[in-house]
Amino acid sequence: MKVCVFGAGAVGGHLAVRFATAGADVSVVARGPHGAAIRANGLTLLRGDDATTVRVPCVDDPRALGAHDVVVVTVKGPALGSVASALAPLLRPDGRIVFAMNGVPWWFGDGTTIPMPDALRERLDPGGALARSLDADRVVGCAIWSGNVVERPGVVRSTSPQRNRMILGRPDGSADPRVDAFAALVAAAGLEAQITKNIREALWVKMQLIVAVSPICALTHCAMGDVVGDPALRALALAAWRETRTLGTALGFAIPADEDARLDQYRGSPIHPSMLQDVEAGRPLEVDNGILAFRDIAHALGHAVPTLDAVGALVHARARSMAPR
Repeated sequence: MKVCVFGAGAVGGHLAVRFATAGADVSVVARGPHGAAIRANGLTLLRGDDATTVRVPCVDDPRALGAHDVVVVTVKGPALGSVASALAPLLRPDGRIVFAMNGVPWWFGDGTTIPMPDALRERLDPGGALARSLDADRVVGCAIWSGNVVERPGVVRSTSPQRNRMILGRPDGSADPRVDAFAALVAAAGLEAQITKNIREALWVKMQLIVAVSPICALTHCAMGDVVGDPALRALALAAWRETRTLGTALGFAIPADEDARLDQYRGSPIHPSMLQDVEAGRPLEVDNGILAFRDIAHALGHAVPTLDAVGALVHARARSMAPR
């Protein structure tokens, strides 16, 4: 299987190494010092005491690559619109594009009764570039659990070496032999692979932790374990999480009431979630496809979400303060 990982940073770099060692024909798109290091020295994945280095074609201009069976997109939400036009040419006529990203995607409300206000759609897909350039039949949603950081250019460290999972699904819930084949590659690469008929529900359940905890980490510069261990911050995270559960239930999703247990898994954890990593690195924050998307859907349904309103306003202001002037 010929696979392109578009955005071979922390998560994408991890996947690229795992797919390559599983026998896939892998190429990556990576820019800046990280991309230069991959071209010079290969891409290295650290898992505990193990180090695996692969040599894969790495470009900063995707036009230099051919067509692929699968393109796995792992860029951050704020960059997605700017790369929209580059994605379709990377696909073979029967290829699939897997969005292994956090957040509510632009197609989340398509074919459903889920309200997606125009302003939210515009933030998720500026100018409709993604909807216009990508055939909906080629899109595959993905809820991914995989903790990683770029330790230095060309080197990615897995912070969850024993916990890596990809839940895959077509937005319309239909079966797809090409998704089956990609899931088989994911399993061969040593990750847990699951196919679902309700990828929206899987994304919602995954995003609950991120929406509840990541903005607090970004605002306070606290690791996840520090938020979970602080009674006041934990109470704030739980309030946001319960609002997302109530909202998800109203949308028809089966949402488990397990927020206390899931938070407890991170007690004492030194992990810096991606939003805090972005604050520390001065990168744009993923708020439009996260807490603000949940907030806007709630408002469209007439649901009161006071915690999402308050935390969302604060982290949105933080994101604006970091934007280039």
